Parts: sequence; C-alpha cells; structure tokens
Amino acid sequence: MRRKIVLTMIVAFVLMPCHGICEAIDWKQYNEGVRLAKKQNKKIFLHFRTDWCGYCAQMERATFKDNSVVQFLNEHFVSIRVDGDKQKPIVKMYKVRGYPDNRFMDENKKEAFRIPGFVDPMTFLFFLEYIQTDSYKTMDPMQYYKTR
Repeated sequence: MRRKIVLTMIVAFVLMPCHGICEAIDWKQYNEGVRLAKKQNKKIFLHFRTDWCGYCAQMERATFKDNSVVQFLNEHFVSIRVDGDKQKPIVKMYKVRGYPDNRFMDENKKEAFRIPGFVDPMTFLFFLEYIQTDSYKTMDPMQYYKTR
C-alpha cells in the first residue's frame, strides 16, 4: 500500500507542468499596468480572455505555466490580463473580436504585435524575444527566426 502511494506521488509530480515549483505571472490590472510600464520603461503584454473560452483555459494551463515564459514575462514585460466579459470598455477600445487575444505594446501603449488565439509555450517565447529585442521594428518574425 505504501509503495502504491509513493508511486502515485511520483507520477503526479512528473505530470505536473512545473514539477510543483511554478512561478506565477505577475498580472496587473489595466490602468496599473499601463502606469507601471511607462514608469519602468517596459513593454506591455496585454492578454484578453474570458472564463468560457476553451483556448484561454488551454493557454493558462500550458503557456502561462511554462517556467521559461513566466520568467521572461516577469523580467521584461508588464503583463496585463483583461477579462472580456467584465472589462468591456477596454475590449471595445482595442476592438477585440475573439479570445484569447494577445497583444504586445511598447511602454507608451503603441501596439507592436498581435497574436490572436492559442499560442503554445515555445512559439510564445519566440514572440516574447522578438518583441523584447525590438526586432519587430526592423524585420518580420520570419526574418527574425532566420537570424537566430
């Protein structure tokens, strides 16, 4: 019996996305995040989601639990999460048409890049690097990919 419990714990530990030591994205509310980005001279990651969106939940479970993604976002971006059902004026201002909707903006709220829909961790990390290095200003993502 004891052996079965230990085996179950090991399997659970291995199957957890972060092996029990996940960091969390430091999500900000919209107004606070915009002020903080300007003050810290950081780019903004703006994530629009809803509770009923399956792809939003998938992104939460996979992409936003990936330690590399979490660390990169927390270090280089101010992350803002907007609930599409509860924060309709912000959704309307950005003309969001579907969920999830992921936007990258400079510290002055000027949109740098937009990725609609679910984005897996590896692809998302690529775009984080593309935006953070300011490569979006001089080349498209495919050109950036070829330079890496």
